[in-house]
Parts: sequence; structure tokens; C-alpha cells
Amino acid sequence: MSFPLITYRASYSFTVDGIVIAITELNEWGKSVANDVETVLSEIQDQVGDLAGYAVLHCDRMGVWDGIRLDRGLVKFYELGETAFEQATARLLHLFE
Repeated sequence: MSFPLITYRASYSFTVDGIVIAITELNEWGKSVANDVETVLSEIQDQVGDLAGYAVLHCDRMGVWDGIRLDRGLVKFYELGETAFEQATARLLHLFE
């Protein structure tokens, strides 16, 4: 007996404010944004264009904001560990100076 393989994609919302793209996970089922990040970034790029020059924030299911960096085609996560969006944004933008 065989069963179809069901894969769940990440469910998220995102906003763009200046050079900051903020991605927020919406659910507790399916893939996390971290585990589906290539698809998530591709979908966002389809809507906003090239992501070069954007600072990307990600809020996980626990409400913690961290950064996502695109480096020559590789996606890298870096810990900000902030629970407040404003503080996460300030720390992220400080890294871009």
C-alpha cells in the first residue's frame, strides 16, 4: 500500500518598509520559514524584484526576530534574538552600516 507524500509549505506574511523586508511566520503546522527559506525568498522576489540591497528580518513561531542574509546565492541566518520588531530592525540596520 502506498500513500501520497504531502508536503506543507511555510505560511507567512511579509512587509516592506524602505530597505527592510520583515517576514512573519503565521502558523504552527507545515514547514517553518527557516526550513523553506529558498521558496519564501523566491516568492517575495517575484513580488518585489531583486532582493539585493534589502535587509531581511524573520520572526519565528516563538516571536523571535533574526536576520537572513543573501550571500552570493547562499542564504545565511544570523541571530538577533530580539522579541521587539523595532529593536530587531535597529540591530539589523546597524549591521548594514
